[in-house]
Amino acid sequence: MVRKRPARDGVLAPFLFIGPALLIYGAFSLYPTIDTLRLALTDAKGLNSAANFVGVENFVSLASDATILRVLLQTAQWLVLHVLLAGGAGLALAVAIARLTRTHVFYRTAYFLPHVVSLAVVGVIWAKIYDPYFGLLNAALDAVGLGWFKLGWLSDPALVIFSVNIASSWQGFGIYMLLFIAGLQNIDTALYEAAEIDGAGPWQKFVHVTLPGLREVMTFVVSLALINGLKGFATIWVMTQGGPFYRSEILTTYIVKLAFQFQEHGRAAALCVVLSLIAMSITIAFNRWREKLR
Repeated sequence: MVRKRPARDGVLAPFLFIGPALLIYGAFSLYPTIDTLRLALTDAKGLNSAANFVGVENFVSLASDATILRVLLQTAQWLVLHVLLAGGAGLALAVAIARLTRTHVFYRTAYFLPHVVSLAVVGVIWAKIYDPYFGLLNAALDAVGLGWFKLGWLSDPALVIFSVNIASSWQGFGIYMLLFIAGLQNIDTALYEAAEIDGAGPWQKFVHVTLPGLREVMTFVVSLALINGLKGFATIWVMTQGGPFYRSEILTTYIVKLAFQFQEHGRAAALCVVLSLIAMSITIAFNRWREKLR
């Protein structure tokens, strides 16, 4: 006689498997999100001070803060620069080395290596390169007779966000290059042969065959670059901490300053909510645009 197992064993079994994952998700993702929303509605000034409910006062305060508008514009500028510099470099290098047969492994490895270096280390390296007195960049300009072009790459307010973005893009372009190479390998070579028969040159083949063939990959790369661009905190913090005069400040660095330098935890949490809404808006808009392209 076979004894039937209690029915509740079948009900509890799935929870035993997903329970640890739910516990980790709740502790490290769900609880911080809910607590950030709570803090955003209070006047919390420090970790140990009492926090009073103030409603949407923090959001109104942020809307009237002139620094926030500048930080928002610079965040948009930072994202566009990252997509153009890192994505553009990845595409250019992918096209340049995709057809190589003997040395392709060397070049792919060499160009991908910066991606495995942490952003903090990248910040230290490029801060040394940009040093106005002992840096490699100004020394190289001197060596080729362009000493008159030497600049304060991190101290010039008009130049600093470009300089830091180049460092961040240098760290990120390797992964985009590999994605573009994978996309290039899926383009039918018969299309290039047909274009050559029609008399197309290298540029015409790039515009009319390569770019259309990479459309799906390009939309994914742009999406990934926008997400990575929003994570550009470490490089900026190591190189400039948002200076000079807030000219390299983006939302993530300003949130840290509000929370840990100015002890305005309520406003910092409100800005976190704003950043999350911006990220979700970009994601939804971009996905809709990508669906229209299909």
